Amino acid sequence: MTPDANLDAFRALLNQGLISDAQHDAVLAHPETAALPPLPSPAHALAWMRVRGLVTEAEQRAAVDRIDEDAPHWDDATDTAIDADDLFELAEQGITHEAVESLCKDSLIDAETRDMALIETPVVGTVPASPIATLAWLATEGPLERERFDALRAQVAAEPAFATAVERVRIVAGAQALIEADEQAVKAWQARQKRTSRIGALKFAVAVAVIGGGIGWYAFAPASVPACDAASTRKTLDSLMRRVSMDVRMRRLDPDAGAVIETPTVGGMREVGYRKPERIRGCTAVMTQGDSREPMAYTIGPTEPKGDDMVVRGADVAIVEARFGNLDADGRPLYNAEPIGREAMEKAFREGAAPLGSARTASAARMRPRTDSGLVRKDPNRSRAIAEIEPTGPCRKLEDGTGHACPLVVEYNDSLMSALSGSDSSLPVKGEFTFVEDDNGGWRVGDDFAQTFMRKVLEARMGSIGVPNPSLRQ
Repeated sequence: MTPDANLDAFRALLNQGLISDAQHDAVLAHPETAALPPLPSPAHALAWMRVRGLVTEAEQRAAVDRIDEDAPHWDDATDTAIDADDLFELAEQGITHEAVESLCKDSLIDAETRDMALIETPVVGTVPASPIATLAWLATEGPLERERFDALRAQVAAEPAFATAVERVRIVAGAQALIEADEQAVKAWQARQKRTSRIGALKFAVAVAVIGGGIGWYAFAPASVPACDAASTRKTLDSLMRRVSMDVRMRRLDPDAGAVIETPTVGGMREVGYRKPERIRGCTAVMTQGDSREPMAYTIGPTEPKGDDMVVRGADVAIVEARFGNLDADGRPLYNAEPIGREAMEKAFREGAAPLGSARTASAARMRPRTDSGLVRKDPNRSRAIAEIEPTGPCRKLEDGTGHACPLVVEYNDSLMSALSGSDSSLPVKGEFTFVEDDNGGWRVGDDFAQTFMRKVLEARMGSIGVPNPSLRQ
């Protein structure tokens, strides 16, 4: 395919009605257009435009809606848009041409597999290229048969420990961790479904909506920070429980069952700690619905840093216990990820998790999409893949002096569990993660991050469905 053929791919988007004349002109004026590698299809061209911000998802959907179903190009346009969505999802995971070429360069895939993968993957991504996520995708959804992947694992494990072998081992181990995490989570979910059928799927859905996805946020306006069990707090939480119940009813999870969804009640409210500089209380409580009792957490603090209006926000229990349970006499955190620092630690962790946090397998994509009624407002900060990160102790220097290991609890919005449950589903991921200093004095996660993170995610998945201490491959 020549550059002229690439221009034909963009022209096809214009002819199909998926982009406007102005958007086509923006493509021609973009500095990357002339240097683009061969685009296998118009869908690849549209996905590239999405990645580069030349077309938004809303604009793409609006363009499809405008095309008359009787138009001769309607089928082509619809297929292009669907394929572009799939390619953009891969782009969000770092599964790109660059990652595919990297795997081939490291002799982890052959040229034939590379050529097939290039047809099915986007040219560029919204996150850095991820050979680990790409190899896992190739073995589960792409052209690399599992038998060949297993043979690759055996081959890499038997290789002498020369320099390039270390990177090959890291990539293969990370890919295997992703594959195992998805497989075990799906199996555990299926077992959970059998158990929850005995207690009622609707009651389980309420627990997921309240505990897993963030319970919402509701404002009231006393001048000082109310206590965790103050009358105003109780009133706010009672209102929230009614809204959550209505939210679940409107999902119509089981419209023919005729089951009554009881409104949960909240009790056992207690303060974990009070961060004086920010004027925020961390609280836990117990949510009761029928014979089911589940822990929950929330914070109370100002809507603005120096404001008087107060707000109750849903929170993860593990985060609240770590963030508000480890304070000094002045209400300041005892642990700040030193010598890295909180800000640098969070930046490095989010960058390291970006290619992994959005990695969805087809098993997740095929599940029921999440449907929200809109009754329960969500804190936008908790909608990120990595919602919250909190140190749970001091960082320790590694024995070889190459970096520091920090114990953390991470609130992780798990796309797989969300797809399985049909609702927001966050997990408290606990573990010790390694950070190393780069040549410019900044910090990045250690080379073992992908494998460690996915192993801890799997442990959290198992724990969330009542399977303690899963046996995982180290």
